[in-house]
Amino acid sequence: MSDPRPQDAEDSTWGGCSLHGLNIKVKGHLPGGGVPPAPRMSPYFWGEDPVGGFPLQTGYSEARALIGKGAVADFRRLSRQAEDMVAELFASIGKEAPKAARPRPRVVQLRLSPELALWKSTQHAMGNVLPPKGKGLNQASPEVLAALGAADWPEAMTTNDALFGCGIANLLIGAADVRTLFSNYVTDMVFYYEHGYDHVFPSLHRLLHDGLVDDRALRTLGGQERREVVAVGASYIQAKIALEEAHRTRLKDYSSHLDRQAAQVILLADSSILGMGAEATARGFDPGAVMSDLVFSKPATDVVDVGSDLVNSEVINSFLNVADIAVSGVVSETALRAIYDAYAATCARMFTQRWHEPLVRMCATGTTWHIQNDRHMFLRRALLGWPKARKSPARPQREGDFDEVFDADFRTTGFSRPLDPEYACDGGEETCNHVRRFLGRQDRDLLGALWWSVVTGPLEYVRQGKVDEQREQHLAELSRLQMAQLFSKGLVHEMAWLLAHACHHAWQVNYLYEAAMFGSLLDGGTLIARLDRAEDETRT
Repeated sequence: MSDPRPQDAEDSTWGGCSLHGLNIKVKGHLPGGGVPPAPRMSPYFWGEDPVGGFPLQTGYSEARALIGKGAVADFRRLSRQAEDMVAELFASIGKEAPKAARPRPRVVQLRLSPELALWKSTQHAMGNVLPPKGKGLNQASPEVLAALGAADWPEAMTTNDALFGCGIANLLIGAADVRTLFSNYVTDMVFYYEHGYDHVFPSLHRLLHDGLVDDRALRTLGGQERREVVAVGASYIQAKIALEEAHRTRLKDYSSHLDRQAAQVILLADSSILGMGAEATARGFDPGAVMSDLVFSKPATDVVDVGSDLVNSEVINSFLNVADIAVSGVVSETALRAIYDAYAATCARMFTQRWHEPLVRMCATGTTWHIQNDRHMFLRRALLGWPKARKSPARPQREGDFDEVFDADFRTTGFSRPLDPEYACDGGEETCNHVRRFLGRQDRDLLGALWWSVVTGPLEYVRQGKVDEQREQHLAELSRLQMAQLFSKGLVHEMAWLLAHACHHAWQVNYLYEAAMFGSLLDGGTLIARLDRAEDETRT
């Protein structure tokens, strides 16, 4: 059934920005599809729906113990702990590690294994060099902006990086009403301080302030909690940026050594989108699952940055921080695969069983964001690393919680269990049984085209092995336009399911993420002693 709430005239603008493109009609349930049915989904525009009715998930024990009730005070407590631990990390530079029963967070020096170092030098000699990360400042195309009715939105919010990052995540999640949907996106622009947007878009500070004090949004379900926690997260972001700027010339080949609990606390804060989580828990979603999803959002990005973070000034990389690497100081192929499989297990239930939940919808935009954001060059990384990626799907597909796949010292355990057969697909590298049934009962043309743009097309590109920048840009723009069109048609739940399943494929079926991980090792080193963000630059 459709959301019955009409949106009144007051919803038509926010701060002078037109919101007509957000006032869509969304079906209340995913129709048919031949995939396992989702439990209760709240209306897309949920208004004053009562809190509760969402299930407490099995597992996520340690995450649930850490986050407590997921109240503002819990997010504040964990964010402050993360801030203190990151300060401790940077303070450890150049100092001997103290003897302790459980190692304290500290910075450690890393190097590639001889085998990976030889592979990298050989590939570089052949011209297979990964260019530096982009700044993510390109504006979305007029066609995309027109489809979303976003032509008059602030420029900081209409870059491909922002619009198809926090923007599309919010559009998949929904909100109390149209105006709050836009306001929520505004508050999540805090994420882009990590990308240096405040240096490029001077109005960002004022924009964020207006979102945080939005009186109407503050009165909505979860609206106040969201905004209070955004402010909490901003403190962590700013503190970490200051430390990176102060120490950036000393951090080449350095990363961090953490234990499992410290890793979860820091990765939670480093997700930089805590506000989404606070709103979800305020609405009654399981705090343990919410924390697990926020924690996973960090390795979902770090996987494509492993090699880049070795040489730039980033010391929080959830792959390099694992004890398999951090204790020995050696980045080996064996260690990377073990860590990769551990994280792949932690997201399997998310993307196949809990795809409908708000924080999973955010994570489901990860693959497309990496392709679309003019920053990560996902397709280039995957192409360069494809020779090292596994070519056969995981059989069976595996799942496990963070506190199962890593031990207390943050070392991989090798543990995982088969994914519930009801949610596992048959492992078709391009189009599996779930997707075939799904596309057989939905708006096949546009949804099928999106699947091609984010799964089949990228696989065809990386398999042929030849760099083609125009083809990369074409695939990125094609998927951007398709997602904007699907949103405008109200096919939000359908798009959320499809993107989540594409992520599942990228982790355990076609291994595009593994390919991108190895491709990142071919980073050319342009950002040595530099930050991977805009620094007092002007747009070109």
